Parts: sequence; C-alpha cells; structure tokens
Amino acid sequence: MSYRRIDGLECNELPEGCVVYDQAREQVHYLNRTATAVLDLCDGNRDADAIADLLQSVFSLPTPPRSDVADCLAALASQGLIEHRP
Repeated sequence: MSYRRIDGLECNELPEGCVVYDQAREQVHYLNRTATAVLDLCDGNRDADAIADLLQSVFSLPTPPRSDVADCLAALASQGLIEHRP
C-alpha cells in the first residue's frame, strides 16, 4: 500500500519542520522535521518500507526506522494529511 499527500495542502517550511494548512478543512498542523520528511515522501508511489529506506539513506541511520515511519504515517493519516493508495 502506498501513501499520497492529499490535495490542497499549503506547506510553509520552518527551521524545525513546517506548518501545513489544510484549505479544505481549514485546519493548521505543525510538523517536526521527521514528519515533514515523511509527508514529502508521500507521492503515491512509495509504501512505508520505501519511505523508511529513503530516510535511512538520507539521515545515515544504521537501520531503516520502520516503526517510527509507521507511527508517523498513522498520525498523518489520522490528521487527514495523507491517504492510502492500493
């Protein structure tokens, strides 16, 4: 299952992450750097494992952060910022 960022999000980068404005729901979300990176990788083509593998590479981690990515994806989905794609 891949993940895609929903349409209509306005992201404004900050030193510690980003502020996301969901125009459709008129909601503001504050994301840390990790959640911002995960959201950016939700392009509709990547699954959780692919996202974790990319984060491992980008941040030079010893292992892919699969559990953290799964938790982050669940949080982003519950906030309505991403959707699952079969």
